[in-house]
Amino acid sequence: MPMYFFNLRDQDTIHDVDGTDLADNDAARAHAEVVAKELKFKSSTFEDEAWSMWTMSVRDAEGLELFSFPMGDVDGGNGK
Repeated sequence: MPMYFFNLRDQDTIHDVDGTDLADNDAARAHAEVVAKELKFKSSTFEDEAWSMWTMSVRDAEGLELFSFPMGDVDGGNGK
């Protein structure tokens, strides 16, 4: 299975050093959405910045960015 890395970035990047084995890009997109929702559900900020300042970037094992999305576009539940 391919390895995917789910990084968070604003001015800096928080690298996912472990990665996740997933079946394909569709599974990676679904996983990214779940992770983003869980992060936003737990807190309205990350490293003292609103989630609207962050982007999730998904890369493959070679480091190629496959897709990204603003964390502010993700519904974190409970209004967060």
